[in-house]
Parts: sequence; C-alpha cells; structure tokens
Amino acid sequence: MSCLKRVFCGLLVAVLISLTGCLGANFQTEPADEEINPPISAEEQQRMDLYIAVMKAAFNEENGGSRFIAVHLDTLVGLSDSAKTEVLKELTDLSLQVYSFEDVKEDTTKFEFYDAEHHSQTLDGTVLWVEVEEYSETRALITGVSWFGVLGAVFPTYEAVYENGTWQLKLISTAIS
Repeated sequence: MSCLKRVFCGLLVAVLISLTGCLGANFQTEPADEEINPPISAEEQQRMDLYIAVMKAAFNEENGGSRFIAVHLDTLVGLSDSAKTEVLKELTDLSLQVYSFEDVKEDTTKFEFYDAEHHSQTLDGTVLWVEVEEYSETRALITGVSWFGVLGAVFPTYEAVYENGTWQLKLISTAIS
C-alpha cells in the first residue's frame, strides 16, 4: 500500500507541477491604468482648462438648447485622447448628454439635414468647438464656437490670460450667424 501511495503522490505532484507551468505560461497581466489612460500632463491640463472655459463661455453667449452637446474634438489641439474624454466630462454641467461630434454627426434625432450630407440645425442641442489663433503658457487668443444651425451660431473671440492657476477670459469680439 505504501508503494501505491508513493506512486499516487508522485503522479499528483507531477500533475500539479505541469498545471502550474501551464498556468504560468498563459497568465497575462492587465495593462496598468496608466498604460491605457496615461496621466494628463500639467500642460494638457492647462489647455483643457482653457478649452473648457472658452466653450462654456460661448455656450452661455448663445446656444441651441441643452438636450445634447456635441464637441469637435479635432479642434482640441495638444490634447491626448484621455484629455479629450475629460473635456467631455467637464461639459456635463451644461448637458447630461455630451458627445464627440464624430459619434453623432449623422444622428437624425439630434440634427436636421437639408440634404443627405449637410446639417441645417440641431434639434434642441449645441455643437461646440474652439479655434486657437495664438497660444502660450500664459496667454491665448482663441475663438469659441457655439453652433446650432446654418442661421444660428456665435463666435466669441477671447483674449485669455493665465493667472493664479486659472484662465481669465476677456471678450474682444463676437460674430453672429
């Protein structure tokens, strides 16, 4: 009986060792959160703060409603994808439904079209973007756009100064469509 126990124990040990080797060979760790969403740099945060302030100010000048907001993310120069996502989150105090324009641009529940390709207006929503004319760490000349139709948009241009950790906006001109 003791010989049989030794054989059984030996087989059990061999099986456990081979299973451990198999598990170890196929084990994959999840990428660190920093690899998926790298931390936002101080420079990016400063740009984010500027873009958010300007888009909110443009929205407050005039808008097409707050059922949704769509943002042209490609205008957010100098921001990573994770920073752009954070910008969208920061705009949820204007609307609970905030999207990338690219994700909703063909949505007939959000836009009216005058032909198959061209938007004529939003349906109780607003499209926001920025146009950066000049930018440094302490000053910027930037236009915010709040678009809600071919005959409805505002283009306020701001001189922005970075003081005490915040952007101070001074409205220098406004174009209206």
